[in-house]
Amino acid sequence: MKCNKAGLRGIQFSLLGIIAVAISACGSSSDDDENGYIRLYNASLNAPQIYLTVDENLDEDDDDEIEITYSPVAYSKVSASNALSTGTYYTELAWQDEESSERSDLELIFEDSVDIKSDNISFYALTGDVQNPDVLYFDIPVVDDDDDDDDDLFNVRLLNLHPDYQDVDLYMSENDETFNEAVLIETASYKALTDNIKVEQDQYIFYITEAGSTDVLYTSVAQSYSVVSQYVIAIRENIGVGSSPFSIDNIGINGTTALNDVDSEAEFSFYNALTESEYLPDYQSEVDIDVGLLNDITSIKNLQLGQFSELITGENGDYDFSVSNSNTGEVYIKNALLSLQENASSAIFIYGTKEPIDDDNDGNYDEDDDGIIDGYETKIKSLSITKSDSTSIYSHNVRIINFTDSDDFSRVTFYFVLNDEIISTADNKLSVLQESSGNISLLNNTYQLHAIATIDGIERKLNSMELILNTESQDQFLLFEEDESTSSGFKITLVNQKASD
Repeated sequence: MKCNKAGLRGIQFSLLGIIAVAISACGSSSDDDENGYIRLYNASLNAPQIYLTVDENLDEDDDDEIEITYSPVAYSKVSASNALSTGTYYTELAWQDEESSERSDLELIFEDSVDIKSDNISFYALTGDVQNPDVLYFDIPVVDDDDDDDDDLFNVRLLNLHPDYQDVDLYMSENDETFNEAVLIETASYKALTDNIKVEQDQYIFYITEAGSTDVLYTSVAQSYSVVSQYVIAIRENIGVGSSPFSIDNIGINGTTALNDVDSEAEFSFYNALTESEYLPDYQSEVDIDVGLLNDITSIKNLQLGQFSELITGENGDYDFSVSNSNTGEVYIKNALLSLQENASSAIFIYGTKEPIDDDNDGNYDEDDDGIIDGYETKIKSLSITKSDSTSIYSHNVRIINFTDSDDFSRVTFYFVLNDEIISTADNKLSVLQESSGNISLLNNTYQLHAIATIDGIERKLNSMELILNTESQDQFLLFEEDESTSSGFKITLVNQKASD
């Protein structure tokens, strides 16, 4: 039937019955020529990437026709819809705790059996603490209604995975409307999947309240639905910096789209990586930073070299900032763009590079033609990085930022060497251009970290240090900078990404 409430006239409801079905340990096979599907959604806050394995017979691996370990699934992501012939299979969930990702080397956290049914999706949701996980299972029929195409409809189910809210109401309005025009779609109970709901294709905004309340706790960004398909709207905890307790993963056939609260705050801090130099007169390792936020100026005074400022929270959006010498007031950067992403924490690094002087901007740095560059100056720059929001306890993100500005090389390769490796055999390595950044994810272990650059055709070690990652570790910034006080002229600094939180 059509919904008559104002503002969402396109929503139709189809009560197909509760779909959550407990999986049995065994079941009968169906026609092998028919296919079903299996998917994994990783909603465990502290989980690393999770592997799903499907095996038709645990005792006879050598003779199995079907033994598949699918690509790993990170937090808030979903696997592909993997097709399987109908029948009974064993399933395993595991994470990679050493360099090998072979099934026999993975750390098993869950095992079960599943009946793959024709035109059904066997949907696993990993929730809770990965050290003692709660795995939910839902048997979801594939919707293939002729009227969906004729009437431009799509299908949606709700899944509430927020442990602090046993029941929540989900409302929807069209993109150009507000909560005043929104329609209550369904009440979603904790760990339960709702009935299927049919909705006309359009752009929609979601709203979440506690069950029976009209106090809005979450308002999504607009999401477009323009094809006949089926979705699961997973309501989960917000792990970003915004004040709303909720976030939504819009789970579709091609993956997930995270829908943050449209009014989510953003936070940021500055890091002073500007070193003293003969080409930067009167600089004494301190800068002042003025940030223009909503017609107001927020000032950071005397930010020391190698230090983060305190975190500043504000509305997401586009702003500007200026950087000046704390002692002389000389302006180094004026009205630089500062874009603050909703629900995210940003770090803005202030640094300098040595540049040849070209006073008349003619591209000639040797005006007297004596074969020598006339002079150098330090050019002050900024680099904005969005901090990792990973909460995995078994693996950690390392964001490498290469501040170097050397004429001898263009890039540095960072090797993370395990106890049974040498540099040339290390699996974990990342090459980063000067004035650029890159990401690498590392399993918990002890690494010997080496920064290597090729100079005059020879690989040279620029610096080394030990890196220990364990369940207590945080994601890291690895800052690689020039430093005349070291024997090589370069240094490595590790900083917790949430050091100033």
